[in-house]
Amino acid sequence: MDKKKIRAERIKYFILGILVVSGLFLLTGASLENATPTLNFGRYQISSWGTSLGEKGGAMGVFIVDTVSGETKTVYTRIYGSPGKGKVIKNNLKKPFSAMQ
Repeated sequence: MDKKKIRAERIKYFILGILVVSGLFLLTGASLENATPTLNFGRYQISSWGTSLGEKGGAMGVFIVDTVSGETKTVYTRIYGSPGKGKVIKNNLKKPFSAMQ
């Protein structure tokens, strides 16, 4: 074989290789849809607390943490004592997170 045929064959296979690799990249590449995944679970976490304020009294409450922004809001706080002496300090139950203060 002469040098021109060898050179033409090498160029042909080089271009064919580039086309195959480009095709693989296009077929197996990442899509822009998955570039920034949205959180469908676990964004809001709930935690509760309670403490004793003596023999017949105590306090309890619940707060929510937004794990994306780091914001924490109190949902419910109640002080209780002897029967009939309890007092609800904060009640944000059944409100959306954005409506709580």
